[in-house]
Amino acid sequence: MKNMINALIAMQKIDDEIVAKKHIKNQLPKRLKNLKDNVKITKDKVEKLKKDIDDNVVQQNLFEKEITSNKEKIAKYENQLLNIKTNKEYKALNNEISNLKNANSQIDEKIIKAMDKETDLNVEFNSAQTEAKEAQKKLNSEEDDLNKEIVQVDKDIAELKNQRKEIAIKNLPRQLIKRYGLLITNKAGKAVAFVEKNSCSGCGVNLRPQLIIEIEKGQKIISCENCGRLLVNKPKEDKEK
Repeated sequence: MKNMINALIAMQKIDDEIVAKKHIKNQLPKRLKNLKDNVKITKDKVEKLKKDIDDNVVQQNLFEKEITSNKEKIAKYENQLLNIKTNKEYKALNNEISNLKNANSQIDEKIIKAMDKETDLNVEFNSAQTEAKEAQKKLNSEEDDLNKEIVQVDKDIAELKNQRKEIAIKNLPRQLIKRYGLLITNKAGKAVAFVEKNSCSGCGVNLRPQLIIEIEKGQKIISCENCGRLLVNKPKEDKEK
């Protein structure tokens, strides 16, 4: 019976390792995904800034064309002034010229603002390019290592399962192996619980004194009356920790 209890404790320790390894395995693809997502985010940022810069330049060109068009109209109207015969026509045309000159002044201000914005966008663009290059570099340097680590974790888990299987076959009857497996599946990876302060370490329920005595005797496999986990005394080396 002592061999069976020790086997259960050993198997649970292995399953604790398996749970830890599975947690690592679940985290590794997430880390890889985060690296790839970061590359996409930084590249998208670069593309957006590039588009903003291109749009800004297009807008400046439109402003310049509008100024050129207005200047052509001004020159045309100024030539017409030489042939105007009435004060009313002269005043109306002069007002039109004045309006076009005021419009050009306002457009000049818009061009200056657009140029300032272009300068800021170029600074952001250069910074975003650097960020994107660093993100790609980080992905390139870590992707292979992460994939290798995922493969290694799978190998580790397979090896641990083999160790657990060997211990089970060597020390436990088939029915108890099946029971242990069901508990591992249904009790969040914890089939074996220890007596801690007269309670089940698995569910925390207080144990009956008679049940504790039977567990201490170690003459049979005892289950928690609340959660069904296999109850054993904590190994001496664990108690001393």
